[in-house]
Amino acid sequence: MAHVGGACDGGSVVLWVRDNGVGIPRDYQKTVFGMFKRLHSRNQSGAGLGLAICQKIVERYGGRIWVESEEGVGSTFFFTAPGVEAAVASGRS
Repeated sequence: MAHVGGACDGGSVVLWVRDNGVGIPRDYQKTVFGMFKRLHSRNQSGAGLGLAICQKIVERYGGRIWVESEEGVGSTFFFTAPGVEAAVASGRS
């Protein structure tokens, strides 16, 4: 099951998606954002592009994306959305 949340942090909004999957070993937590990088076997669907695309989008708009994970417990993917808090407060959203 996945949980989605967010919080204001200065001039940015931090959003996250948390799951209770198998988790990502610490050594692979930065590499999962690379194109065609997959941690699971080839007999599972997916091309290894989803997180790479997310990273490109987030960084294009001045944000940051990262994962915190514990094997056997799950992962939480975070990203920042700079300027969103100011846009919402001014009614420009």
